[in-house]
Amino acid sequence: MPINCVHDFHFIMDGGMKNKLKSLDFFENQRSLSRIIVQILNFLTPVIRREHKWGKQRLSKYMPVCNDPDEIREHVHAYVPGELYRELKLLHQDLNFYSIGQLVRGFIDLFLGFVDVYNDDVFQELENIFARWRSEDEQTRQTPREFLRQLWRIIQNLPEKNRLITVYDYNFSPFWIFRT
Repeated sequence: MPINCVHDFHFIMDGGMKNKLKSLDFFENQRSLSRIIVQILNFLTPVIRREHKWGKQRLSKYMPVCNDPDEIREHVHAYVPGELYRELKLLHQDLNFYSIGQLVRGFIDLFLGFVDVYNDDVFQELENIFARWRSEDEQTRQTPREFLRQLWRIIQNLPEKNRLITVYDYNFSPFWIFRT
């Protein structure tokens, strides 16, 4: 029987962001700030995956929690599902973010920016964007034949022979390992 792993994620958030999250109308039935944060991150999963695929290296640059030095900073605990935490952790590692907390604050800030622009239509607008992304991915997806042709060209131009080439699946796990 599979056990759902929940990670107790601790990070710092400025008081203004915390108050904005608690005052959102569409999360009125949620009493817990942790549940609000997890719902936002779950909803923004396509954004997380797209950032992982197309994002730029951050060079582990420190970003302050808040630009206002007088703003109160508060400790927040979010109980994040294991799979979501793994995606955040991989994004943190692969794009060289300073911290996962910085990453989470960025996604929350992005969501709050959308709320400021679209108000109650924020979820519908984000769904429209996600649908457009899915359509673009389907149109540009390589056929298996095109993928293998490209892989063969890469293998032919490798300087050394007898090397391994690993093809990963969507869960960032090895799917195929080829020896050249």
